[in-house]
Parts: sequence; structure tokens; C-alpha cells
Amino acid sequence: MNLLKAVSPGLKVLIDRAGKLEIINRPDLLQLGRPGAIIACNHVGWADSIWLANAVYPRQLRYMSKHGLFDPPLARWVLEHAGSIPIDRVKPSLSSIKTAVDILQHGEIILIFPSGTRSETNIAFKRGAATIALHARVPLVPAFYQGPTNIEVAHLINRPRVRVTFGAPIPTAALNFEKETIIALTRQLRTAIDELRSIANVELYR
Repeated sequence: MNLLKAVSPGLKVLIDRAGKLEIINRPDLLQLGRPGAIIACNHVGWADSIWLANAVYPRQLRYMSKHGLFDPPLARWVLEHAGSIPIDRVKPSLSSIKTAVDILQHGEIILIFPSGTRSETNIAFKRGAATIALHARVPLVPAFYQGPTNIEVAHLINRPRVRVTFGAPIPTAALNFEKETIIALTRQLRTAIDELRSIANVELYR
């Protein structure tokens, strides 16, 4: 993470040139010096994680990434220094969950895609975000991304529009750790992101 902090200012300048970012309703709890939190967002391509990181800067954003991406040594080095945490999305290990909880309890932010895969449409949410948030006793922050699925050289010239919309944080500190709570939290998170999607679609066609 030291490497990421060192290069973050330069990366931000470069990313800012690759699009026109609009941030809507960023919660105060994402400011510097605030406690940890989980951002749960829709997932359309690898660019959304880059723009989410830009939206919370200067806070550093960590990621939950599928473990298969870490197999090549070079990819592992890049992902680890970019703040990614490997996880088996089908059967998350206790060690992966513990690592995420420790990171959150030390005041960092983790981005999780509840869909578990890239999709332009609504699909079932996995329960990992709610499970980890309950373990760590940190809020879930729903978010919705609109923009390119990747970042291309051409974007430095035409600078496409990018929008990240945040919803109201969902507190977890006072909740009981039970299966029913996890299911209810996941349903609440899904509803919040669907509402952000609906608002975004209305704005798109105005």
C-alpha cells in the first residue's frame, strides 16, 4: 500500500484526463480521518473500480478481487500493490473475510461488487458485502457507476462523461449477527442500488 500512496497523486492527474467525473452525494464518512466502510457498487467493467477510487480520493480504496486473477506472478504483484484482496467468490475463506475485517477496522475503505461479476443488468446479489460489514461493524455505502467499461487512450482526447452516485450509508453496528440479518441487509443494499439505478436512468433521458 505504500507504493499505491506514493503514486496515487500522479495516477489521479492521469485518470482525471481520461474522463469528466461527476460525484453525487458523497457521504461525509468517506472523508479523510473517518472510520472504515464498505462501498457496494454495480459492476460493468474494470474501469468502474478506477473511477470509484478517484471518487473517494484522497482516501485509499481497497478491493475484493477473485482469487484467479492473482495466479500470474506479475498480476499478483500489481494487484497486491493496488490494494486488492483475493477472495473465492463461490466459497469465501475465513482468512479472506478476516483480512477484510481487519482492514476495515483499521479505518480503510473496501469496494465490493455484490453482483460478483460484470453486468449491465440486475442480477442476484451475493451476501459477502453484508457479511463482512456485520463482522467489522462498519456501514455499507451503496453506489452506482455510469461510464465506460474500460479506459482507452482515446478517452484522453474525448473525455467521456463519468458519474458516481452514492446512496445513504446503511449502518450495521447495532445489528445482530444472524443469517436473517445478512439476508435483510443484502436485500436493503439491492433496493438502494436499484433506486440509484432508477434515478440515474431518469437523469440520462432528460
